[in-house]
Amino acid sequence: MAEQKDFVYVILAIVVVLVIALVVKPAMTGELPPLRTPREPEPVTPAWTPTHAPTAPPTTPTPTPTPTPTWDGKPKKIGFVDPATYHISFDESRPNITTPQPTAVPATTKWVTYATIDGRGSGTTGIVTIPFPIWRLDYSDITPMNDEFPLFNCQVMDAHDPNRFVHIVTLNSAYFRAMKDKPELRKEQWVKVFYEGCRDYYFVINARCLKAYHLKIQVPETYVDT
Repeated sequence: MAEQKDFVYVILAIVVVLVIALVVKPAMTGELPPLRTPREPEPVTPAWTPTHAPTAPPTTPTPTPTPTPTWDGKPKKIGFVDPATYHISFDESRPNITTPQPTAVPATTKWVTYATIDGRGSGTTGIVTIPFPIWRLDYSDITPMNDEFPLFNCQVMDAHDPNRFVHIVTLNSAYFRAMKDKPELRKEQWVKVFYEGCRDYYFVINARCLKAYHLKIQVPETYVDT
């Protein structure tokens, strides 16, 4: 038993020495080992972070300029249609406005025929598109049956507004007698220039005692595609 007690004392002595060496002495000298604190976990960065991609503002397309119309120089033929196409009745009284003789067109402008209207009686033409800003109506080529009762009335209509009379030409017997032997003066005065082109038109014609009429829609020569 004595030996067992001695062994226990030895063990206790060793423990005391270790405690003094590892705890008491460093505490007296201020050399305590640093306490290890638990390490904070590092933030985990996801492999892909969705972000909002800004969208570019819508762009306004640049308008394409309208090309200047060209023409091959060949006259177009304008035919007649049923007046009911434009809700016109010949039973209605038509305007009978006599327009003053127009002034002569400047000689510096050379006109070429763009379209023609040929007939001898009353009628309503189909629609003709005039894609040029300036044009004129030449009605100098009209042949009456006699000098007493001829009548020519031409109403230039806006195809998009059938209630609008663009211009009205009326030639009665007095005009035909005054110009009977003056063909050159006819060519100068029996014309009407329009400065509101680039539109669609049709023509309502009232004729009486006429052998024939040959109307020409003309445009400046500069519009011909050369």
